[in-house]
Amino acid sequence: MSLALIMPDRNGAGLARRLHALDSQLDVQIWPAMTRPQDVRMAVCWQSPAAALASLPSLELVQSLGAGVDGLVESIPAGVTLCRTVSPSLKSDMRDYVLLAILAEQRQWTAMAAAQRARQWQPQRYRRGGTVGIMGLGELGQAVAHTLAGLGFTVKGWSRQHKTLTTVECFAGSEQLPAFLAGLDYLVCLLPLTADTHGLMNHTFFQQLTQPTYLIQVGRGQQLVESDLLYALEQGQLRGACLDVFASEPLPTDSTLWQQPGITITPHCASITSGKELAAAIYKNYQALLAGQAPAYPVTLTQGY
Repeated sequence: MSLALIMPDRNGAGLARRLHALDSQLDVQIWPAMTRPQDVRMAVCWQSPAAALASLPSLELVQSLGAGVDGLVESIPAGVTLCRTVSPSLKSDMRDYVLLAILAEQRQWTAMAAAQRARQWQPQRYRRGGTVGIMGLGELGQAVAHTLAGLGFTVKGWSRQHKTLTTVECFAGSEQLPAFLAGLDYLVCLLPLTADTHGLMNHTFFQQLTQPTYLIQVGRGQQLVESDLLYALEQGQLRGACLDVFASEPLPTDSTLWQQPGITITPHCASITSGKELAAAIYKNYQALLAGQAPAYPVTLTQGY
């Protein structure tokens, strides 16, 4: 059985070395220079061309390099299982990023940094606590929710299907979205990108906020209508935003978001799986495939996550 890495040569070679450190006998082929594509039963990729996967006649399992799979769902051949990668560092890094964004906004960190550059002594009034709404209660969303609840925040969660979490008031479905959005001080988007979430955060969505809210967008860029975000800021529906993902990446230099007051931009770096943990997750699913066992974090293709 062979494992294929469908990714840039340099990155593929580095991951291959980590996999061989776990199992020196592991047969790893790096696309497109594969000599035995017929032996490949498992492939690892991020946003693979469909032709690459279609060229592997024995393929059974595809593993995404990260928790997101929106770039792969349409490329998976019939009968092939798609899996996400969810590692301990992926969850802890996302937890830390969201907490950092909230605390920086509460303590007016950006304003104080600007005052420092201007050599001005300007103490800032700051917020304490508040209600945080988290859209998306998967592995990452739950890690964020439990951490914030433990720090004294009131936490609300919203997902496609109802979930029950201790210390979190849970909502589900479009009919409960208005109740979820009511009374939020902070709104965190950790949803997967699907047909239902594409363009979800639009003018109608922001109108349902009942007070000025701070948005933290760490889901997928296509979920946010950027022009409607700017209008929501103008109208006071949002008091600011921290954006890590965008419909077009890298964010174009002529985007109006760069210079928009109240918006913090980071380059899609909220949470990244370490190379060591990535190799371990891949190898675990490789062993499961060899043993005829169910892999970790399989995706329901019809749902997109």
